[in-house]
Amino acid sequence: MNLVEKHIRNTEKLIKAIDKAKIANWLLKEGYFPEQYILPPTFRVDGFKLASKPKVKDLEKIGRQKVISISYPKSLLTHREFGIQYPYYYHDIIYWMIQDWDDILKHLFNKDLSIYSYSFPIPVNARDKSKLSPLRSGRMIYEWIAMAEKDLVAEANKYNLIVRSDITNFYNSLYTHSIGWALHGQEAAFKDKAYKLTGNKIDHLVQYANYGRTNGIPVGSALSDLIAEIVLASIDRNVSKRLKHLDFLATRFKDDYRILCHNKKDAKEILKVLADELILFNLLINESKTHILELPSGLYRHHDRAYHPHSLKYRKNINFKTFELTLLTALDIHREFSGTNVLEKFFSELFNDAHELKIVFAKEKNSQKKQILKTFSLLMLLKRESEKVLCHVLAILESIYTAHNKTHKLKEHLKLLIESEIEKATHKKSIFELAWLVFFARYMRLGVADTWINKTIDIELRKNLFLKSICESKQQIFKGAKVDLFRNPKECEDMTLAKRLAVFERKREE
Repeated sequence: MNLVEKHIRNTEKLIKAIDKAKIANWLLKEGYFPEQYILPPTFRVDGFKLASKPKVKDLEKIGRQKVISISYPKSLLTHREFGIQYPYYYHDIIYWMIQDWDDILKHLFNKDLSIYSYSFPIPVNARDKSKLSPLRSGRMIYEWIAMAEKDLVAEANKYNLIVRSDITNFYNSLYTHSIGWALHGQEAAFKDKAYKLTGNKIDHLVQYANYGRTNGIPVGSALSDLIAEIVLASIDRNVSKRLKHLDFLATRFKDDYRILCHNKKDAKEILKVLADELILFNLLINESKTHILELPSGLYRHHDRAYHPHSLKYRKNINFKTFELTLLTALDIHREFSGTNVLEKFFSELFNDAHELKIVFAKEKNSQKKQILKTFSLLMLLKRESEKVLCHVLAILESIYTAHNKTHKLKEHLKLLIESEIEKATHKKSIFELAWLVFFARYMRLGVADTWINKTIDIELRKNLFLKSICESKQQIFKGAKVDLFRNPKECEDMTLAKRLAVFERKREE
């Protein structure tokens, strides 16, 4: 058994050791909101547990609900919509899934699969087999990257080429009826008009959580990722069966495929079969991101190779000049390889294992303050280059402020900085930035007045329920569902931003 197959069999063994009730309650509490870098920690689920019966009594009389969304910047010009579903429908999807959990696991880890997924969204824990990680990071998102550069590399000498491909606009294109197709087959799913089959129950609930739409599922929740795995496992199995005669090694992270093979003829056949099976599920292969490369090209990420000589990961302390120059180097690499995670990688290396900032400023008081203010400015310039690093920037600002405010009276500097950024974010109409900035002002108790916030941020922007919740320090999302989904920013002091984000980032390196 090769390393790639060992990975999936180990995941299967670990998830089967977890009690179903623990899985259900993890999906409800930890899996409801997107990963912790999307929304401020004010958005947290409390007291939401699996009930003994579904919330919706009659699926044929279900009402339509809207997904509440926030736009997250992927790059300078592209955004991704993250959304959360009506809690009762979210609950019932989990309820029905757990009723059929053993069969779903058989589907996800089917022995006929020769395409191995690295994106099982429930974070099993190899060190404690009876528990799940309390955070979404666990054994999940960045594991694919680590394995692509370890397991695949270890097996690559047996092959000559690597095929890289993904699916066009996967989450927004996923046809909800394909959930039933994947679990039960198209004919059985078509014949079930009374929602007796688990897949059709899930399909119907997903539809009506998204205002009755059959195209697309919301991005962000662990449940959506699990549904995506159900559909993709069916496609992977069909592809595997059709390619039994070929020798290849295939891995997948969500909608992203990496396949080792021997020659171009095999590569083209693999891509043809994959494209054919995707079309049967109303999905399309992304031709612009499909490449056949000679090994070892394609095994390693170019931006990682460029950044590695400058990495600060193993430095115990980082003097200001080194920090400054490495920041500029990371920015150059980011510009050369747009859309990569090099800036996030740089930020993660600025903290040690105790989540303490490793940057050491000058000892002389005046020089130290100048370096601190210079750091504030550089961080905001970096954020301007990539909005999605805002949460990382705020984590560093919190660490510096906590360590040096008494000495340098930084409160007014930080307040003016955040107010300036709120004005800029308002001009850009960036709900993502505004949510984090207003949260940070309240969380750090900077004294940014409610009247100033209401006057500065356009009223239309404040209608977004995520932002409205933070501005009013009161839950505005799905109030009628009577599920606690929000806490006051000042109540988030149980864990620093650095710890929340460092845990997430460091996991991708393990």
